[in-house]
Amino acid sequence: MAHAADGRIDSGYTTVRDFYKPFDWKPGDIGPLRLTNGEYKSNDTRSSIYEGQPAYAYWKEPAAYFVTAPFTITLPAGRWRLAVAKGVEFLPRFEEFEISAGQKRLRRVELARWADMPRQGWYSGDDHVHYPRLKPADDEFLMSWAQAEDITSPTSSAWATSSEPTSSRPATGPESRFERGNYALVSGQEDPRTDIAEQGHTLALNIRRPVRDTSRYHLYDFMFDRIHAQGGLTGYAHTAWAPEWYRRKRPELTRPGTQASTSCAARSIFLEILQFRKLGLEDYYDFLSLGFRLTASAGSDLPWGASIGEARVYAYTGPHFSVDGWFEALRRGRTFVTNGPMLIFSVDSAIPGDELRVKPEATLHIRATAWAPAAIGAPQTLEIVSNGEVVRTAQSTAPGQRDLKLEFKLEAGAMQWIAARVRSHNGALAHTTPVYITSRAPEPDRDEQRRLAAKRLRVLEFIEGRLRDARFTREYAPSEVEALSKRLEEARQRYLALAGR
Repeated sequence: MAHAADGRIDSGYTTVRDFYKPFDWKPGDIGPLRLTNGEYKSNDTRSSIYEGQPAYAYWKEPAAYFVTAPFTITLPAGRWRLAVAKGVEFLPRFEEFEISAGQKRLRRVELARWADMPRQGWYSGDDHVHYPRLKPADDEFLMSWAQAEDITSPTSSAWATSSEPTSSRPATGPESRFERGNYALVSGQEDPRTDIAEQGHTLALNIRRPVRDTSRYHLYDFMFDRIHAQGGLTGYAHTAWAPEWYRRKRPELTRPGTQASTSCAARSIFLEILQFRKLGLEDYYDFLSLGFRLTASAGSDLPWGASIGEARVYAYTGPHFSVDGWFEALRRGRTFVTNGPMLIFSVDSAIPGDELRVKPEATLHIRATAWAPAAIGAPQTLEIVSNGEVVRTAQSTAPGQRDLKLEFKLEAGAMQWIAARVRSHNGALAHTTPVYITSRAPEPDRDEQRRLAAKRLRVLEFIEGRLRDARFTREYAPSEVEALSKRLEEARQRYLALAGR
């Protein structure tokens, strides 16, 4: 994109409100302008979630828009700055130039690739993109954007609430996919979705048909079970930022995303742990340490996010890409999430999402490598986490150090899960799905199990209090309060059992 050297933007900004209004876009056109520096405190841009940080850790420009190559733009006379990027696997380029009235200039920009993850079997995706796919031009628009950001599998998610019809519902099923080379658009849904401080937002990916019943809208397991029956994947959105954000903004709500305590652990496949430059780990680690297996995923939440793929999930498909293979890798947890650095991790021969069966006295061979150039976000710390505790750390010695590596032995014992995570000098983040360790070791630490189960039991008490409030349940169908109360009791018994009580 181009903007004035003094920061002036050269064309109008498309807000969340008018993002969905019809506009005259055709293949080859410049995409909508998006603010990216996080300084505009407007709910339209969700910059309050970015908290003043740029949407991309490596992009300090005030705005961006996608283009196809080649493209032409008309600029007023003056001094301009050209900034070009193509997702996180290419080095961005920046230059300034002057142009006079009536002058034409030709610029050829070559982007150098510093990482080639598809060559290693890893393909990127965005689990959370809102845009209607109702006509061929919509698919061309989204595909051009995805290719500009080098995102292999963006999922277009329609959404609704219990009192509103699903908006702009796209076609679903394999026949509705739009593919071009190793890029594919696949429809999904963000539905049901209640207030995040109430029950949270759910995602369903790779669906054959939508699942929606307003008489059971607040019973999330209804959707989960039916999506799974058609081969789709389900999970929770916004776990990256919602708990901490609500703790600070609405401290009276002690536990946002409460429904996750009843249905997530039993029926969800993934949690969206990276979004808006935030990595949400508390609930993720708690559920993992209680013995549940959850894939790490990430998404932009466009148009509230700045661009497709600003936070992305990489899934390991091996040497050959297919849409079904990508979603199967996501289901199996063969993923890591990132908004900058790359991260490879293994335990013996197991990669993220795998189960490793060992003897209690076994010694595990841990390997992890994080890498990125300074222009993207050179890694500052690389950590190995086991059951929520950091067991080994590598620290960079200089901001320009491109990679960090760890290789060491670890006794298996009664471990449950091991993962790797990264923080870069510029604040970029990455995290893997765990490798799950199964052994015939003695029972895990019961004190820790009791502590985690007690946290979830307090959540259930919070939900029960809300269910007794008629103001809270005024949109519930008559039978939902009783049905949800039964589910709360079932969840309570599960947590009591996990605590050994």
